[in-house]
Amino acid sequence: MPAAVRFLLSLLMSFLAWTLPVACGSAGAASAQAPMRTLFLDHGREDLRGHVSVLIDATKSLKFRDVSDAAHRRDFTHLDSDLNAGLLDATVWLRFEVQRAPRRGQEWWLEVQPNTIERAVLYVPDFDGNYSAYVSGSAIPFSQRDLRYRNPMFKLHVWSTRPQVFYLKVKTRGSVAPRLTLWQPAEFLDAVGREQTAFGLYLGVYAMLVLASFWFERALRDGVYRSFGVYVFCCMLLMLGDTGLLFQYAFPEHPLWARTAFGLIIAFSLYACVDFLFRFLDMPRRYPRLTRRYLGAVGIFSLLVAAGVLIAGYVETIRVLSVALTFFVAPLTFALLVKPALDSVQEVRYAFLITGVLMFVGLMVQFLLRLGYIERNWITEYSAVIASLVFFLIIYYAISRRYYAMRAAKDAAQKKLLEISHRTEMQLEQQVAARTEDLQQAMATVEHALAQERAAYEEQRQFIATVSHELRTPLAVIDATAQNLTRDVGQASAKALMRLEKIRQASERLSSLFDIYLSSNRLDVLSRGTAPTDVSLLPLLEDAIAAAQPLADRHRFILEQEGMPSRIWSDPDLLRLVLRTLADNAVKYTPSGSTVRLRAAMQEDGWRIEIADDGPGIPEDEQGLIFERFFRGRAASGNPGSGLGLALARRLVEMLGGTLILDTQIRQGATFRIWLPDPSRVSEA
Repeated sequence: MPAAVRFLLSLLMSFLAWTLPVACGSAGAASAQAPMRTLFLDHGREDLRGHVSVLIDATKSLKFRDVSDAAHRRDFTHLDSDLNAGLLDATVWLRFEVQRAPRRGQEWWLEVQPNTIERAVLYVPDFDGNYSAYVSGSAIPFSQRDLRYRNPMFKLHVWSTRPQVFYLKVKTRGSVAPRLTLWQPAEFLDAVGREQTAFGLYLGVYAMLVLASFWFERALRDGVYRSFGVYVFCCMLLMLGDTGLLFQYAFPEHPLWARTAFGLIIAFSLYACVDFLFRFLDMPRRYPRLTRRYLGAVGIFSLLVAAGVLIAGYVETIRVLSVALTFFVAPLTFALLVKPALDSVQEVRYAFLITGVLMFVGLMVQFLLRLGYIERNWITEYSAVIASLVFFLIIYYAISRRYYAMRAAKDAAQKKLLEISHRTEMQLEQQVAARTEDLQQAMATVEHALAQERAAYEEQRQFIATVSHELRTPLAVIDATAQNLTRDVGQASAKALMRLEKIRQASERLSSLFDIYLSSNRLDVLSRGTAPTDVSLLPLLEDAIAAAQPLADRHRFILEQEGMPSRIWSDPDLLRLVLRTLADNAVKYTPSGSTVRLRAAMQEDGWRIEIADDGPGIPEDEQGLIFERFFRGRAASGNPGSGLGLALARRLVEMLGGTLILDTQIRQGATFRIWLPDPSRVSEA
């Protein structure tokens, strides 16, 4: 599939004309001695085909005085059709003779086609037999022309009814195939009006295709619509450049800019065309690696063409491009796409076939028109334009069918999704009902378990309270008896008095344990959570010392009050349990006569409380386990306990928002350090 119709046909025509000799271009030409045919100007529009003689100056040295001399007139060759000299590096002289009908006006306008002729000089005869020269062409700014029109135009006057001879000098670096037409001004203006209307409608259709494509792309997020819109837009620019409208309206005073811009448009349009065709045939999905590599190669080739236009020039680059496009890019692209096109859906397959036939017909019509084998009229003249418009309409119909197919698939998918959603909703309702019933049963089971737990807890409280009450009475009797015996023995031996003192201390210790661990107040404290308040610290430390005294064996308690804060923010009940536990451990796990120190200090963000002893310390292998539940170290041998004291103490400190850590070294004692936060300072930070 070739690139955009207009510029591809022009390039292929240029190449085919280049490969054919001048004789082919002047098919049907008479001999050099054939008489020149005079064109009788009797209509508003007169085509000069068949009334022109040509002289090709390969040396480019002939002047007008030379070719108009009687000696050189015999060198002109009469043409029975339009000249198609191909790509020539020469100067072409055209000679024609006209005679005006008496009823026609004197002023005529000569139109020279195509608009790509760079320089055309018309020599018009004067009254005295001399000639005046007028210049036009694509290399001439519009301000220096007789008429501001896309094709080279000349004003000439046919002064009388006798024949007059005109000479036209053509110099161009492209294909030399000039076509000459004489117009009456009124007829020309009417034709231009119709032409501009047709061009406006043509461009309007293109613009609607571009806008519709971008709308489809925005709605469907399908890249084929975006690439089609870009391709159509490029073809709009190509049509404007190929017809000369780009030069006429965009760069009227800068011919070189117009050619350069047209060359860049051609370079970009080549890539846009191939990109659209690959997406149109769904090549990125079928052959992703081939698509990436081929589009990358075409993109690099387009950049090289653009660089050639900017550096080497438009004409030289287009000559190379015509060969490369004819023998490499177009055949290779067609070879890659023909099988995917035939294997594609019906709309794509028929669109590919019909558009290919249309462009081939347009190509042949333009070629035969150049050679003079078919009659020139508006259908043949604009066959490529018509073919390109039909091409885009067919392609647009094909991609529109793609939209309808996608919409039908989307509707079917939505319908299926609604069915699945409805079915899923029913299943979900059933599952929700089943899960709700299971949840209600689970909630009933949990409520029953909670009720049982509350009952068991209450029974436990009652049992503990009963045991505590029942044991307090014999303990009180034992303590009272021990005190009475101490008073009664009087001057008894020291050994007996020591034994009685041990009995009294043991009873006090048991009473203290009941107060600490089996009291209902302690259970209430653990279950209700924390209730911090502004509390005095010194009484709590003194209480811890008093609670540990019954276990002491000549232990010394030192309460360091220097630097001690008078009040802290904490839960007094929980903190009391923690301090009693730590003081109790300091007595239980240190030798007789050890010293226990209690101190406290204010810190930047809270308070620090320490209970330290000078005992043997805690072994290194036990330090990481000391706060684990039910763990008892080697030093606990022979001492009653369950291993829950330190674990409970750390938990209570954490409930207060603080930390409890151990600082110990072998044979240097152990220090338990409590840190409690100050809420006022924490909030300020």
